[in-house]
Amino acid sequence: MRYRHGIQHRLVLYVSLVLLVISVLLGGIAYRLAFEKELQNAVSLEQLLVKTVQAQAEVAVYAENTSIAEGIIEGLYANPSILAIRITGLNPAKFSAGTLPGPEQQQGSVSEYPLFSPVDGIEAIGSITLFRNDATIHAEAATNALHQTVLLLLHILITAFLIVLFSRHLVGKPVAQLAESLAAIKPGSGDRVSVPTAHANNEIGSLAHSANALIEAAEEALAEVQALASTDALTGLLNRRAFMARLGDQQARLQRQELARSSVLMLDLDHFKRINDAYGHAAGDAVLHQFGTVLAGEIRKIDSAGRIGGEEFAILLPETEPQAAFNFAERLRVLVAQSEISHEELTLSITVSIGIASLTASDSDAGMALLRADRALYEAKHAGRNRVVIDPH
Repeated sequence: MRYRHGIQHRLVLYVSLVLLVISVLLGGIAYRLAFEKELQNAVSLEQLLVKTVQAQAEVAVYAENTSIAEGIIEGLYANPSILAIRITGLNPAKFSAGTLPGPEQQQGSVSEYPLFSPVDGIEAIGSITLFRNDATIHAEAATNALHQTVLLLLHILITAFLIVLFSRHLVGKPVAQLAESLAAIKPGSGDRVSVPTAHANNEIGSLAHSANALIEAAEEALAEVQALASTDALTGLLNRRAFMARLGDQQARLQRQELARSSVLMLDLDHFKRINDAYGHAAGDAVLHQFGTVLAGEIRKIDSAGRIGGEEFAILLPETEPQAAFNFAERLRVLVAQSEISHEELTLSITVSIGIASLTASDSDAGMALLRADRALYEAKHAGRNRVVIDPH
């Protein structure tokens, strides 16, 4: 069969098309993951800002001090995504500060954060209400995600350009075979370009090596983006979404196969707020980081550990009965209590309360086991903290 173009032109075409497909697929996935991560970061930033001023806001509402409240509001406006802020007591007519958004600003979302009495930390006395500019948040997230995606694609395209430029100087059957091998590779399949032994050390082999390096770099970049989307940056453990996915997968396996029950642990660092209040959030971050390191070092490869939120953590122990889970939890509890955490010139120590529940095939939802473990955790904290409790159900 006669072709309109020579093998050199066809090789360039095949290589270019395959690299374009890889670039488009990876670019789309990377953009989506990066966009979701940016949105999550925006919410986390807002929560961090509120947490930073929460104690002052509670004093302002408790003392009905408008000056303090106005100062807090002025500081929160440093976040450009916030349209309006209101700090109110339980009776807004008695105490309120800040403004409501205008009619043209009503399209944004609203978050309300409760305030508690600075005396006992339990009695609700008011709230901080934030009115967000969702359009600004989404636009900034889209811009940042686009920048990350462009950088990824730029690296891919630069490598692709070098490969195509080099391949233009090759002709003949070996080049055609190499092009066919490359065109057959699907992104993420794990396949690599191979050449006959006779061409391993010449230009054909060099081109194959470059193509494999490009594929590996793209897969590593994709893996890194996926890791960022599933990992808690401070502790290195799974984030809540990724942990819940692992929990759901394990319950599905329990329902498909006759396996022993699995155990779910909920953990909470005792009196963690005191560390933040006494030594600052940097010290609190050091405690969370060290706890994540200890936790990661104690679990098995088949286990999963995640940070659920704040100072709350969860562990999934597949095919582990409650008593075995208790033994593990008790060993972890003692290890944490004996650990010393260095931060600047401070030496900090913490304890942890742990609740244990079974994950069974009869559960209609994997989250039910987590709720039972949380109930057991509450009993552990109510009984004095620094202890392990098994849910009886």
